[in-house]
Amino acid sequence: MAAPPQAVEVGSDTHITVQGCGHPVVGSIVNGSFIRNGENHGKPTYKKTEQTKDGVDVLIYFWNDTANPTFCGWWFGPEVGAEQVWAFNSSRLATAPLSGWKVPYDGPVDPGFHIAVDRKASANEKRLKAEAEAKQHKEVDRAMGQIRQVLGKLKRATAENLEQLEEELKAVMEKELAACGPHQSKLKEDCEKAVEQAISVGPVSARRWAMKKLFTLGPQYHGHSQVLFAWQPSGNYVASIGEGSRNLFLFDRRGVQVEEVTLKSTAKVTQLEWDKDGEILAILQQKEETVMLWRHAENKLDMLEMSSKDPTWLSWSKSGPQLVIGTARGNLIIYNKRTMKKQTIMGKHSKRVSAGAWHAANLFATGSEDKTVCLSNEDGDALEGTDSEPLRLKNDPSMMQFADIKGDGGDGTREKLVSIVLGEVTLLLCNLKEPQKPTELAFQPKYGTIKSYAWFGDGYLVVGFSQGYIVIISSQMREMSEELSSVKYHRNSLDCLCCSKAAGKIASAGDDGIKIISMKDWTEIRNEKIQIRPEAKVTQMHWSEDGELLSFSTEAGWVYCFLAKLQVLSATCNTRLAYLTSLREMTIIEGTNESENKVTISTDLEPAFVALGPSHLATGMNNRIWFYSCADQVSAQCVNEQEYIGSVESVSLNGAHACVLIDGRVYLHQIERGDGKTTIFPRKEDDKSITCASIVGNFLIYAHSNGRLQYYSLIDGQEVNEYKHANGIRKCFPNHEGTRVALIDTSGTAWLYNPINDDCIQIADFPVTADRILWDSSDSTIFVACDQFNLHTFVYSQVEVGGSGVRCLGDVELGLQWELRIEPSPSPLQHGQIAVLVVDGTVTCQQASGGLYQQRLKSHDMSSNAHVADAVERQKGCMLQALALNRFPLAFKIGLALNARELWLAMGRRALECLDISWAKKAYRQAPAAGMVMYLDRIQTVEDKLLLSGHVSALFGDFAKARGYFLQSCSPETALDMHCDFLQWDQALQLAQTLAPHRLGDIYLKSAMQLEGKNQNEQALSHYEMAMRDHVPGTRGEHEALCRAGIARCSIRMGDLARGMQIALELNDPAVCRECAQVLAKMKQYVEAAQLYEAAGSYDQAASLYILDTNFEAAAPLMAKISTPKLHLQFAKAKESRGSYQDALVAYERARDLDSVVRICLDNLNQPQKAFQLVRETKLASGAERVAEYCRKNGNVAGAVEFYLLAKNDEEAFLLAERQDEMATYEAGLGDNGTRDQYKRIAKYYEQRNILAYAARHYANCEEYSTALKLYLKVGEKEIDHAIEVVGRARNDSLTHTLIDYLMGETDNVPKDANYVYRLHKALGNYMQAAGTAHIIAKQEQEMGNYKQAHQLLFRTYQDLKSQQLALPQELWRRLMLLHSYVIVKRLVKAGDHPSAAIMLVRVAKNIQQFPAHVVPILTSVVIECQRAKMIGESYQYACTLMKPEYRKDVSEQYRKKIENIVRKPPPDSDQRDVLEANLPCMYCGFSFVESQLDCLNCKNISPFCIASGMRMLKEDWSNCPACNFPARHSVFTATLQQNDQCPMCDSVVKPQEVTLVPDPVNQINYYKSLFQAAESESAPAPPPPPPPP
Repeated sequence: MAAPPQAVEVGSDTHITVQGCGHPVVGSIVNGSFIRNGENHGKPTYKKTEQTKDGVDVLIYFWNDTANPTFCGWWFGPEVGAEQVWAFNSSRLATAPLSGWKVPYDGPVDPGFHIAVDRKASANEKRLKAEAEAKQHKEVDRAMGQIRQVLGKLKRATAENLEQLEEELKAVMEKELAACGPHQSKLKEDCEKAVEQAISVGPVSARRWAMKKLFTLGPQYHGHSQVLFAWQPSGNYVASIGEGSRNLFLFDRRGVQVEEVTLKSTAKVTQLEWDKDGEILAILQQKEETVMLWRHAENKLDMLEMSSKDPTWLSWSKSGPQLVIGTARGNLIIYNKRTMKKQTIMGKHSKRVSAGAWHAANLFATGSEDKTVCLSNEDGDALEGTDSEPLRLKNDPSMMQFADIKGDGGDGTREKLVSIVLGEVTLLLCNLKEPQKPTELAFQPKYGTIKSYAWFGDGYLVVGFSQGYIVIISSQMREMSEELSSVKYHRNSLDCLCCSKAAGKIASAGDDGIKIISMKDWTEIRNEKIQIRPEAKVTQMHWSEDGELLSFSTEAGWVYCFLAKLQVLSATCNTRLAYLTSLREMTIIEGTNESENKVTISTDLEPAFVALGPSHLATGMNNRIWFYSCADQVSAQCVNEQEYIGSVESVSLNGAHACVLIDGRVYLHQIERGDGKTTIFPRKEDDKSITCASIVGNFLIYAHSNGRLQYYSLIDGQEVNEYKHANGIRKCFPNHEGTRVALIDTSGTAWLYNPINDDCIQIADFPVTADRILWDSSDSTIFVACDQFNLHTFVYSQVEVGGSGVRCLGDVELGLQWELRIEPSPSPLQHGQIAVLVVDGTVTCQQASGGLYQQRLKSHDMSSNAHVADAVERQKGCMLQALALNRFPLAFKIGLALNARELWLAMGRRALECLDISWAKKAYRQAPAAGMVMYLDRIQTVEDKLLLSGHVSALFGDFAKARGYFLQSCSPETALDMHCDFLQWDQALQLAQTLAPHRLGDIYLKSAMQLEGKNQNEQALSHYEMAMRDHVPGTRGEHEALCRAGIARCSIRMGDLARGMQIALELNDPAVCRECAQVLAKMKQYVEAAQLYEAAGSYDQAASLYILDTNFEAAAPLMAKISTPKLHLQFAKAKESRGSYQDALVAYERARDLDSVVRICLDNLNQPQKAFQLVRETKLASGAERVAEYCRKNGNVAGAVEFYLLAKNDEEAFLLAERQDEMATYEAGLGDNGTRDQYKRIAKYYEQRNILAYAARHYANCEEYSTALKLYLKVGEKEIDHAIEVVGRARNDSLTHTLIDYLMGETDNVPKDANYVYRLHKALGNYMQAAGTAHIIAKQEQEMGNYKQAHQLLFRTYQDLKSQQLALPQELWRRLMLLHSYVIVKRLVKAGDHPSAAIMLVRVAKNIQQFPAHVVPILTSVVIECQRAKMIGESYQYACTLMKPEYRKDVSEQYRKKIENIVRKPPPDSDQRDVLEANLPCMYCGFSFVESQLDCLNCKNISPFCIASGMRMLKEDWSNCPACNFPARHSVFTATLQQNDQCPMCDSVVKPQEVTLVPDPVNQINYYKSLFQAAESESAPAPPPPPPPP
């Protein structure tokens, strides 16, 4: 493995240490610890952790000086770019270099100066940084979670709590936003959007309901003075009159004038009051003698004459026909509108009656300026049980009211109480039980005077004060001492106050307008504030009984009426919603989008009920219905008006028809005026049992009180479906397609009916308080049960395990088996809201104020997990919600992001519960759960839902249900298969009796096997026999064999050995015989068991039992067939004990007890050679010891030495060899495995006997090389090879010099053969020196004419250098090339290739000086071969050379005349120049030149030569010798080998078929190029070895 690269720079580490600076001044400054602290010129800076003694910082920084590049690099200085510097490094690495620093900056490199990375400190800093980041991320998640939690609340805000939530959001943003890090801007944007959405006027969010002005009545009616008005108790009409006006006006609820009544005078009207029935309006004018009574029905004004002619106060009874009138003299007049009689009560008070009030029990109280209060019954008499004396007061009474409060006794009784304001500052509470013991409540002076007050609840009071305060108190004695609330709602003053118990609000008029206050938390509802002109002081306020209308008048002559609350009235059709937006205005919107296809319809009257169809709207009251077209705003108009014979209970519409439920019967007719035909259901006139009816699509669905649910087809005009329920049906709620109907029966139980399969299932966890069911318009499987406070979500699964199912949704958790655990949890409704429409989990609710509010169902709201800080846990909750809704695509998408195995398993399980195999497979693939996927692949094609339910139930482990589903399915036999799979054979036998009698045989067989395994042998035997009985003989041989085998085993276990053995032997089945034998062996019936084992071919077991039974005669024939050593050993010992040594020997050999074999051979059979051979082969120590003793006793010393060594008894072996002069045997026994001590002892032995060569060899073996070399050199030249080997192993300079001195003749003045020096260099690994030596030797051999020896030496040297990857000297290469060129000439001539032979000889002739021993023969051969090759010019040239005087005398007589003739006839010039050889491209550059030339004239590279032809190698004809890997031209080499199968280079035998053509020799070419280039430079590294030939 390659070593990692050495680091040269600091890298990403932040802590470094500078050390080793040896400069006396700079060293103390720069040495020390540094920390990364910034950047300069794009590279980091480092600052020393401590300052110098002078308080100077030390920095390492990079400076990029573009003006003077010599100053570019890393510096040490007191600051970045400082004039004073201490060290410099010209490196431009990305971080500080570790070494190469000059100290000082212009001095030399300090080799000891280096920078070390403090990895521990860097890692610690990284860890601390990571911990800090993790802590910061955790804090960010926490802060974001807090903000997201409030945002979640804001999404569900109502008009009542919107302001409070805005304040809460503002507070949490101020507190947590700074901790949100990079998410601050995004969170700000989200908060702004959430607030904007919450306060938008559309119905899709928490809509702020602002008071809607219904009408205003101005000075044109009342003048510019104070106005007095009075509403009819029914709320249909209002009467008003201005101060000083004579005309009294009557207006309806829309502000339209109905009547105008002219009074007798223009005197100021001080009181207007309607009687309880709204029939008579009593009018009291200041200083008038009469009280006027205006009768509404007759439009008649009557004068009620007064005897005293001075009325000052009047009031109608709340429950009776009486009108009580007080006078200025303190008398009372009681007028009865029914009898039209007056009764005068004299002396009730002594002064003017100024105040009074009626109680619902028809008794009244009056107050007078005489500071008394009288309590009277309807006849004016004092109340029974009370003192007839009036109640004496401290101040004048005013603003008297009656109230019923809860008694203090706690028994639930209510007490009558009258409250009186005294002097506008205190409040007196008088209990009618003890009227003389009143309680007076005083208030703080800062509140000012009491302007108004009202009772509400169980004895609570809201009191308005002149300084703008509103105070809430309780009349209960235990709570009276403390104010429940005290808030200043108005800036300067409060004028009026009124309270609506129905709306739960208080209206308070002051200097800054009219403010509406919630009675839930006493906070102002700011969006409902009514602004009025500052100068227009409110003088009177009134809130209708139903809380719908808030009216007030001003002193400037105006009466205002605002719509404060609307009747919650709405209807839906698919995703369209119609709802009441004003008293006589219906608005229709599409889903939750108020702006899309909005239609507004003004109705003819205030509707009491409403219904919506695809294109029509029905509104009505009592027995009349108006039908309006509502497809769009343009076509919105009344298209029909219908009057029925009874009060309408409900209406339902489709595209063309309306069904109206009246008095137990349904009237079906066309909406728009058509043929006028009306169909009445039921058809029997006396049957009025229908309880509910709806039109859905083309079906009329209605239910009866007797439990019948019927479908009537509007197309066919007949009943198409009927379902009979066990109980009467009270309500039915079909979905938008009519394919499902939710029922509520008379017992309060809810059911879901499916008309497609007539299946009706009970809805579990259905709330008993729910009275309505809404179906989700976009998801037909979801419906919502609504009660007053909650929405309960249910999901219907048409296909589930076992059938259909309905589940109530809520909080979802994951169970231990990955099942969904759903705890029903409703979605809470805000107070006063009614759910009217559900679209994809979004519920549109109509508020009590008339507005719309949208909220998500808890089961659908993915943001309900926003309070969970962990994002993964939030996503997990969302996925579980999606699974609970059976929304597998959404769950799968979330699951891909989470990739949690338990969630995939949960999804797979839920999909299986819904029998959705495809989604289950997808989930289990992601888990992964390969087994489940494979099983689901098998059952995916099952169409029978009950069969599929059985498979799924079995997967879930509910096998009882699985059995039931299987038995009900189209394949009941699957239940039998399941019991068989679970080995439940008793149940399987029961089912097989009826379902599959043909399988009884198999089941009995498997049951018997199971019983046999439980050791219930008797019952198992019976079942085996039953399996044989139910089996047809001869049909299934395997079955019969198994049954008979079981009978055999059970019979043996039951004691019937004969039967069992007989059956086992008859079966002739080795396995059965073996099983029965095992049973018999356990029963200790050894002989019988052995017989069966023998029959089964289990000879080992049979022999073991025979031996165990000491039946050796029976065991003997089996021993040759067994292989168990233990049995053979037992048998051998038995034979030895009986003296049968030869049989014992055979048994010991089979048992591999070699010690016993050796012992028997030596002691009993006298076969020592067999023992010797065995010990030699096995190296058995114990046997060797025994043999050594035997040899010693018998005088075989060599054998004793040998076997002592094998026995590891080295000491005994050496002593014996030393005494008996058998050291050669000892030495042979050791071989190459001896220890140093052993070799040293042998060496000393030979040295003592002056056998120096042997001694030297063993000294070398024990690594005492110096002694070994000394002894070898003593021996002389015949041991030089061994001396060279010793020096090569020692690699010791001293020994090397000693040997070299010896070889050079320094010691004995006799130089030795140079080949020894060559061998020494090779032994030492000095291959380059060896190559030089080899070159010298080869040169000598060549000069002496030993060309073959020189060639072989150079070839071996080339191979050695190549194996060591060393450079090849060119001189060596060229000499090898010349010698090889000469060597192959003979082959070429023999092959008849005279041109190639001539070329090779010419190459040799050009270097003839290297062949001094054979100049003339070589040149003669050149001339002869050139003549043969037609190379006339070359032949002539070298013939001339031979004819020179120095060579002529040596020319052979055979060729002299021929040569002389050549010289005498010179060839033409062209013939002299041209040589007959081809021009071929260079393998490196492609330049063409003669093929015999190896040096390229163009690129100067040297090409390798072909070992067969001597020519330059070619790319396209490349091959290698398989033995020496030298290159050769493939075509030439293979042709050469056909004639001579020896390699021309290495002389190895090579077959032509072993030589392969190299298709792409680029790697070898590059190798040779590098080889020759490396040879040109001594410092160049050696090239890698060439790739081996293919």
